[in-house]
Amino acid sequence: MKYHIIWSGTKTGNKLLFSVLLVLIGYVVHAQCTFKPIGHRGGSSYNFPENTLISLEQGFIEDIYAAEVDVQFTSDSVLVLMHDYYIDRTTNGTGEVEKLTLSYLKTLDAGSWKNPKYKGAKVPTLKEALELANRYQKKLYLNMKVFAPKLIARTLKEANLPDDIVLLDPDDLDKVKTYHEILPNTPLVYFGDLPQDIKDPEFYTFLKNNGVIAIEIPADYIYNSTDHRIEELRDMAHSNKLGLWAYTVNDPAYFRFLKDFGIDALETDRPSEAYQVFCNNGNGGFFPEKRITGQWDFDQTLNGTIGSQLAVIGDNTTAGQTIQFGSTISFHLPSIENREVNIARIPAFDPQHALRFFSNIAPEGIPGGLDCDNTYSLIFDLLKPSGKNLYTAILQTSNNNSDDADLFLSGEKNSFGILEQYNGGFVDSTWVRLALVFDLYHEKLDQYLDGNYIGSIMLQNSKNGQFCLNNNWGVQSSNFFSDDDGETNPVFVSSIQLRNYAMSTDEVKWLGKPKATKIDHAFLPDAALTCPEFQENIKLTKTENTISLLANAGDQVNYKWEMDSGSGWENITGTSFRNQASSSLRIINATELLNGYKFRCIAYNNCQTISNEYLLKDITNSNKIIDIQNSTFMIYPNPSKGHVTIDLSRSAQPSDIHIYTTQGVEVYNKNKVVEKCEVKLKPGAYLFHIRNNNQTEVKKILIVNLY
Repeated sequence: MKYHIIWSGTKTGNKLLFSVLLVLIGYVVHAQCTFKPIGHRGGSSYNFPENTLISLEQGFIEDIYAAEVDVQFTSDSVLVLMHDYYIDRTTNGTGEVEKLTLSYLKTLDAGSWKNPKYKGAKVPTLKEALELANRYQKKLYLNMKVFAPKLIARTLKEANLPDDIVLLDPDDLDKVKTYHEILPNTPLVYFGDLPQDIKDPEFYTFLKNNGVIAIEIPADYIYNSTDHRIEELRDMAHSNKLGLWAYTVNDPAYFRFLKDFGIDALETDRPSEAYQVFCNNGNGGFFPEKRITGQWDFDQTLNGTIGSQLAVIGDNTTAGQTIQFGSTISFHLPSIENREVNIARIPAFDPQHALRFFSNIAPEGIPGGLDCDNTYSLIFDLLKPSGKNLYTAILQTSNNNSDDADLFLSGEKNSFGILEQYNGGFVDSTWVRLALVFDLYHEKLDQYLDGNYIGSIMLQNSKNGQFCLNNNWGVQSSNFFSDDDGETNPVFVSSIQLRNYAMSTDEVKWLGKPKATKIDHAFLPDAALTCPEFQENIKLTKTENTISLLANAGDQVNYKWEMDSGSGWENITGTSFRNQASSSLRIINATELLNGYKFRCIAYNNCQTISNEYLLKDITNSNKIIDIQNSTFMIYPNPSKGHVTIDLSRSAQPSDIHIYTTQGVEVYNKNKVVEKCEVKLKPGAYLFHIRNNNQTEVKKILIVNLY
């Protein structure tokens, strides 16, 4: 399978016109495949923060059929995108959506929890999401946490958008009827109970007559079926010209199973990979990638360095139940590597208090499995002073602290374990690094102290049981340092890290002892893993209007492209090439002054391989801009010195200009522009929307400033 990076264009004089449009283009015409990929929680949430405009945009670029989004009320009756009823997991705020105002929500960061590079992404309103969908001519599939058909209708009217830009998911027949009465032109996807008689023709006739286009069921209904009921549902739906959709699957093997069964659409966080399997008979890439899904470094805050914020659950006015921040010096504790380090003191929580964390681990996607992660690793840099209790609770997977903690330090030697199985030990008031590696498929916990293996604990019948972390897309939490009957002591913590896989002995050893720089974010490749291999060097091909770089390492790995313009390598794909066998990355309006730029491709499957470097030269001999897209505007120069010109001289009518960051933040707008206008922009990626005569043209531009 080959992956492309494509660009076209020329220069004017010595001005480098490096306006970049990143667009995923399908080699296979979608009409040849009727499968509909539905981007779960906002388009492409495996790699981007869920229910944000940046995730939506990426899903639209990947050519999804629709983006499933979760919709709730604010306290001032505005519909916004948010899955959880509380905002704590996916923002730096706290509280219930229905009790918060839109103005407060707009002050929050809804991107950093996924990756620091998405800092500044905002909680979008439904209206903003609809406008973005309209720019890409895509649909939003609304998972309504509240039943509000009239408010949806009003929002569509305010946005001046057609009713069929949304899909709605009624979960009972009364809602089907009400939705259809108020929004007769809006397609519905039935999400409710199935009839006892699965062949009852009146059920399907009712759905068909009330605007329903498909029935959606959990994918496990299909996998766990022990009779022909689900097959009969599929056949009855199809005979009544209704689709059968399923949710939510990320695993390539599960993709293939559902393809063989014959579903028509699938909700997934990995829509490009699903399309590859369903429509191109591909392998669906590499999943799951090794990831750090949580790291907390206690630098005067409970915010995650990676992942969601921590929070103390329970009454915050209770004496003795507050976390204190300071440093090794302010707490009069030993330094770490002879350096002062920021740390936190965790109190001896009573049964009503705990330190809550969200795993944010994507479901493993194993057919028939529960939403429970059976392989993960937790690393603690901690110091335990002498305490009055025999046990000190470390991990509690029960989110409501309803039973005994799952891991303790025990006795004066601080052995650690569970179920009367304890290994190792360390002296009070010393900094140590504990690593807990859970592999519940093999029913065991491996334990490490300061990088050294100290033993294993066998956990019988633990698969999908007590010790797994709930990972229903991060919704339910687990706890640190809590126990149902208060068996714990105060501890000091420098850093905690959560990984979504069972680390190897070599990898834990490589991390070693506590460090002043906290726990390392790097990954040590598994020696037994076969790394990707590029089958040949990068190739360049030319047509009259385009230049393409092609790399080939198969379709069981993931890809990304990087460029070096003289100041180091930078990612220019915006995301990894999500193994979409029919995708490419197009960059238009490049010029011959790209001569001397270097490009390379990275393929990875938890082991990273870098291709050869390709040095561009002799791109073109032309001195004028070639309008490949027949576009009505040009943007130049680039490098920009901070200013770019938008040239609308080829447009016969005045145009409205809106410019957005990739996080969906509007940074510029001006209406009824003719000829040219100058805009000041910092280097970065922007989405330009030019509208005239009710037609909108969209370009995603990378502004480069090399001066």
